[in-house]
Amino acid sequence: FEMRDDKAETKRLLGGRRREADDALQREARLQGAAFVGFRAFAAAAVATQVFHSANPGGMVAAMAPEPRDVFWKNLGMGSRARTTRRVVADVAVVLLLVFYIVPVTLISLVLSEAALRARFPGLDKLCQASMVWDAAAKMCQPAALVGAMLLLPPAFLALGFWEGLQSWSENTFSQLARYYAFQITNVLLVTTISGSLARCLRDILQKPQTTLELLAGSLPGVCAFFSCYVFMKAFTGLPLELCRGVAACQQLLRRLCHPSATPRDRRADVMGLRDFENPGWFSFGKYGAQDLLVVVIMMAYAVMAPVILIPGILFFAGGAVVYRHQLLYVYEPIFESGGLLWPRIYRRMLFSLFIMQFTLAGLFLVKGAQFQAYLCLGLAAATYLYKMRMRSLFAASSSVAHRLPMELAIAMDEDREGADASDAALLEGLA
Repeated sequence: FEMRDDKAETKRLLGGRRREADDALQREARLQGAAFVGFRAFAAAAVATQVFHSANPGGMVAAMAPEPRDVFWKNLGMGSRARTTRRVVADVAVVLLLVFYIVPVTLISLVLSEAALRARFPGLDKLCQASMVWDAAAKMCQPAALVGAMLLLPPAFLALGFWEGLQSWSENTFSQLARYYAFQITNVLLVTTISGSLARCLRDILQKPQTTLELLAGSLPGVCAFFSCYVFMKAFTGLPLELCRGVAACQQLLRRLCHPSATPRDRRADVMGLRDFENPGWFSFGKYGAQDLLVVVIMMAYAVMAPVILIPGILFFAGGAVVYRHQLLYVYEPIFESGGLLWPRIYRRMLFSLFIMQFTLAGLFLVKGAQFQAYLCLGLAAATYLYKMRMRSLFAASSSVAHRLPMELAIAMDEDREGADASDAALLEGLA
């Protein structure tokens, strides 16, 4: 009671401003939709995250909290109803953007393709016939424009995830990876493949859905040169730019022009997403992961019809292993640690690449009239799907060991910690 009296006396002396501040803090605390609870034992934390705490469904949900630097604190106060509404709005916006983004990608394929450029500019056609350098430059125009159009999406998806109400950087990164990967597959692989006859292909698919595999197998070989240039450009242009941080230098120049910085603190601050060259920030796993997974899809799809495309693929991944390892170790500053939760998502999309290869091979067999071999490939795809579902239930579901701390491991960790504490206590006692 004396503590309460002292507190009341203190509030009385501080006056009305202190009372208003306390009331504001209490109102803000009541509005928070999440709380952090600490445990002294790993086993207790494992039990708390795997049991129901409320008889009302959804009344109280417990999960392992991300580390403090991973939390996006502004979204903690958002209610579950507002978060659900925003998630629906965000998903609808992504679907609409996915549909309407087909238009500029198709225009890039129709206007900046090598054949269109050489037909529109006769002088360029003569230069391409006389010089291999000009011919290579004409082939690179469409891939470069397509990469530039795709680079506008990752920042938008990241901002959309935070507006949606995602509460951690890692969760937003997973959402960015899924959405950007869907855009890459739809607008880079599929639209580019059938852009020359998009309306006719869509009409044929709607009228005869069974012709989808034959359409895929008949259209992919025609754009093999484009995807070869695409992977070559990523290997010999994208990776060197990443290593020398050419994009960061351009961002610094634009930032200095728009917002001159006088102090070191101002130079390290972000201005509309633009960072100083000496402030590399964090590595965008969602953006680079989706881009590299698209290369995996291209390699898997063309390995059965144009194995020569494996050469730029090998060069890209060999160079990427060196460049990304260097950048992660010496340049970028990590802002979160998800505990390996990103790998199951990448693994599932690699299995999707295997589906693309199997369906493409089945379509090639149908085009060649080998129906028995096509059915065998479809059976192989069904077996792959069953394996994918099995791996997802074991490692990707919310109840799997990837998301929950096993009780066996939690007890072992508690025992090891207790043993270490006992050893330290004995050592201190001996020193005393």
